Amino acid sequence: MTAERLIAQVPGHWQVPGHFTINHSHGIRVGDMIWVGGQEDLDEHGNVRHPGDIEAQCHAVMQSLRAVIEDLGGTMGDVVQFNTFYSGELSVEEWQRTYDIRFSYFPKPGPTATGILIGKELNIPGIRVEVNAVAVVGSAARDTARPAATAVTA
Repeated sequence: MTAERLIAQVPGHWQVPGHFTINHSHGIRVGDMIWVGGQEDLDEHGNVRHPGDIEAQCHAVMQSLRAVIEDLGGTMGDVVQFNTFYSGELSVEEWQRTYDIRFSYFPKPGPTATGILIGKELNIPGIRVEVNAVAVVGSAARDTARPAATAVTA
């Protein structure tokens, strides 16, 4: 069985700065699965929109993530895995503010998530945060009550 591959086509979506054009998709859907590549706070010409402002960048990358997912027929509730890459140092308070911003874009309960602190800078000066995600179309999160998992003790 061959599944159709759909490529995200978001008008005006960001571009990598410099002397080359990216040769990858911002998002791909195969069947009910969507993979979204790293989203950064860049305009369609590759300019950093909010240099160094991690909170503004969190809003921007989440809006980009949502645009790609919706272009491919999904919703933010369909996101099952979410990764955030941070540059520089983050205080606990700054991390909590950025976490609250990012997770305000998801219905509860949110997806699984991993935060990765990577050294001084991401690939472009001024970028403090990048996100990527995996979604399963039609699996939108529901806040359902069920018994808690039992912890395993040694």
